[in-house]
Amino acid sequence: MGILAGLASAWAQWQENRRQVRRSLRTGEPWPVVDAAEFAAAVEASGLFGSVEAVPVAPLQVDLHLEALTGHVFLVMLRDGSSDCRIVCEGYVFDWVPTCLAPEFMQAVIAGEVEVAFSKSGGRVLLGVPLPGEGTWWESRVYQGELAPWEARVMTRDRTAPET
Repeated sequence: MGILAGLASAWAQWQENRRQVRRSLRTGEPWPVVDAAEFAAAVEASGLFGSVEAVPVAPLQVDLHLEALTGHVFLVMLRDGSSDCRIVCEGYVFDWVPTCLAPEFMQAVIAGEVEVAFSKSGGRVLLGVPLPGEGTWWESRVYQGELAPWEARVMTRDRTAPET
């Protein structure tokens, strides 16, 4: 099987898994488990990332180092046969993200469809990543005086303007 055929097959399998996820949300069934190689192939085929590097760290455990075309850097830590993963994004650590939703999660961050705010104590920056119908994942990082350029853009956007 050629590389393109393999990627197309992995992408088709990923789409079927996503359909199963939508079905499981309605029925209350558990999230589907994931194969790390299929996940890596699907992420690479998505076209969102200029660099995708899979690094085995233990038996059945893989870290994916992803650099988006926008400059965002992600680390996705996943385990074969698991239904969730950890996503590290530029100082924010999100645990228990369903692996089947990880591409949508990262796409929301890349597109700036996130919320950035300061904690009440002022020492942390909060990042909220909403996924329609799924809720919002919140995480924070220590604030050291300057926001990253993408955080500043999100923080200063006009929230009253209609979305186009």
